[in-house]
Amino acid sequence: MSLNHLIYPLENDDERLNVKFRNVYCDNLNAGNITQTFNNLRNRTYEQLSPDVLVVGGQGEATLFDLTDALGSNLIPADSTRKGTKYMITSHGDIETVGANNDIILLVKLNTAIMETIAITLPNLTTGTYFTFNGEILFYEIGNAGTAVAKSFFKLTITDIQGLSEVTFANGTNNTTVQTTADNLLDMTCEWSSNNSSNIFSTHNIEIARIY
Repeated sequence: MSLNHLIYPLENDDERLNVKFRNVYCDNLNAGNITQTFNNLRNRTYEQLSPDVLVVGGQGEATLFDLTDALGSNLIPADSTRKGTKYMITSHGDIETVGANNDIILLVKLNTAIMETIAITLPNLTTGTYFTFNGEILFYEIGNAGTAVAKSFFKLTITDIQGLSEVTFANGTNNTTVQTTADNLLDMTCEWSSNNSSNIFSTHNIEIARIY
């Protein structure tokens, strides 16, 4: 960076910079692209800090977000999104079933609008089976119901004690009940088809991060 940058406002001369911004260190930024780079940093909006969140057979549909001692919130405030705003969800935990052919349903919602339905029939899963879940919701258009468009893509991976994995993908588009001019609760729920309480979906951690 030239000495002139210490005296005058930063100009784009295509030099390479190392910039520290609020404890986020970015190597070799292009001087003409600093604003865009910082706009695309991950902003953690929710982090589970409570003990494992359990959903068991017979409990019915239950949210995976436990606000007890959580960092942040899973609420998307009204008028806080722009075209291109993206929310990313990542989680992991363990899962076990009593026998085979137990169905589990995961729903991803914005308020009552269902963005995703991930339904999977499970084999017999013993203790030591783990899952990872990650996905994103991208706002293509903002505005009132019928105008705002949000699309999503999610991946669920379940790996049993033998190391065998089953991967399920889902993607979809919101219905007309979504509007960015009102508060939207970004929720993820789980429900078992069986009433056996030994069917367990245990979330060790779940995080929401916003980009742009």
